[in-house]
Amino acid sequence: MKLNRKNKILIFGFFITLYLCYAFAFSNTIEYYHQYKSQKELIDANLNDPAIMQQLIAKEKQLTKILGQYSTADKESFQNDLLKQLSVLSNKYNIKIVDFKEPHVYTDKNIKSYSYSFSLEGSFNGMLLLVNNLENNASLGYIKHIAFIKKKNYKTNSDYLTGEIILQKNQSLKDNN
Repeated sequence: MKLNRKNKILIFGFFITLYLCYAFAFSNTIEYYHQYKSQKELIDANLNDPAIMQQLIAKEKQLTKILGQYSTADKESFQNDLLKQLSVLSNKYNIKIVDFKEPHVYTDKNIKSYSYSFSLEGSFNGMLLLVNNLENNASLGYIKHIAFIKKKNYKTNSDYLTGEIILQKNQSLKDNN
């Protein structure tokens, strides 16, 4: 085989490409890998050190004390818990949460009522299972209203089901004082 001009340019281009790949990609990857290995060895060496564990425990106590001063209101934490519960159940039953509105607050005599309204989209059985789980969890409140609406998507010429659900939670005003 003769090394004519085209073959020489091809071999030269191949070595230039290898050098560029090493300079811009491989060398950085190798450097990051060595950093990772050294930091992992450092962590493994210090993992069983009692002095570092004491420092971490003291830091955790300090952060817990600081975060305890900034506690959230009950309705906000309840709303977060409700949304977390809805997310878990919607993933379990293949339901999509379409809308989650701000709670409506109503006070009558010594009872404060929070009404949480949200919309779901998916199968009828999945929505019924989700609603059943919400009803069986007494700490979340009770279902005040459910409305199922069958809608049509004219682009895809398919039907889908939406559900409007209102969940109500009552709280005594005497508890707050």
